[in-house]
Amino acid sequence: MKLIVGYEATDQGRDALELGGFLSEILAATPLVATVMPWPEYLMPPRDLERALEVDTSKSFATARDRLAHLDPETVAVANHSPAEALYKLAEEERAILVVIGSSHRGALGRVLLGSMGVSLLHGAPCGIAVAPRGYAERTRRNLLRVGVAFDGSPEAWSALETGIGFADRLDTSLTVLTVAEPARYGYSASLSALAADEYETHQHGERRQILDRALTRVPDGIPVDGRLLRGDPGQCLSDAAKGLDLLIMGSRGYGPLRRTLLGSVAARVMHTAECPLLVLPRGAGVDPLGVSRAPAERTSSTA
Repeated sequence: MKLIVGYEATDQGRDALELGGFLSEILAATPLVATVMPWPEYLMPPRDLERALEVDTSKSFATARDRLAHLDPETVAVANHSPAEALYKLAEEERAILVVIGSSHRGALGRVLLGSMGVSLLHGAPCGIAVAPRGYAERTRRNLLRVGVAFDGSPEAWSALETGIGFADRLDTSLTVLTVAEPARYGYSASLSALAADEYETHQHGERRQILDRALTRVPDGIPVDGRLLRGDPGQCLSDAAKGLDLLIMGSRGYGPLRRTLLGSVAARVMHTAECPLLVLPRGAGVDPLGVSRAPAERTSSTA
């Protein structure tokens, strides 16, 4: 299995490299470190272009190979004016299980903020996407001791839950399942003639409680699990909850092409404010899209 790391010799590139190496070790995947140079492919003959790419990336790739030496990484340099398009095509060609990228350099330290490349990639990528918060490479501890799953009862959420269970089981970590009850908005509850706003919220709270309980019953005995029913704006609630997690797993939005990663409004909000790494899974890719249930059972403490 291949895991692609979008890499450049910047702080954000190093963040992606650290998270990519960490997840590669957990998933028993081969990291493919990819650098995209924004050059037109017609700039020079193919052989000359290949040589120019090799020269320009030799130093940065040497650093990446040294950092991930224990994982026997592969490297590839691609000329393309669009980094998102290049990584998209590469993920398809390599049948990658995951693409790992860093946050925008404009974001606050310790938080995830997608740039234009990340947003583009998250609208139709052929596999899951993991995003490292800014400054992730400088963190002294990168264990997965607290894995969180955003769960709303949708098929995409069940896929995220199964992936979270796989991580928790294989790494002997705790699992936190997060469900959000969104309060009635102005004008919305009025359209429900039989329910006042407070009755609506009581009804939704009970419904979400049942959804969360169904998720918790799926978690096997022996895995420490905490179910949390949050109330408020889903994006903000999940971002706040992410402060106490080492990884937050989410499903794609519930419409669009199968086996594609599609960023919904809630995931987009979390992507701009969360403080832990985020993993967004593709839609319709099955219950175990990363093959985490087949990963080695040993605990992985850190790639550092």
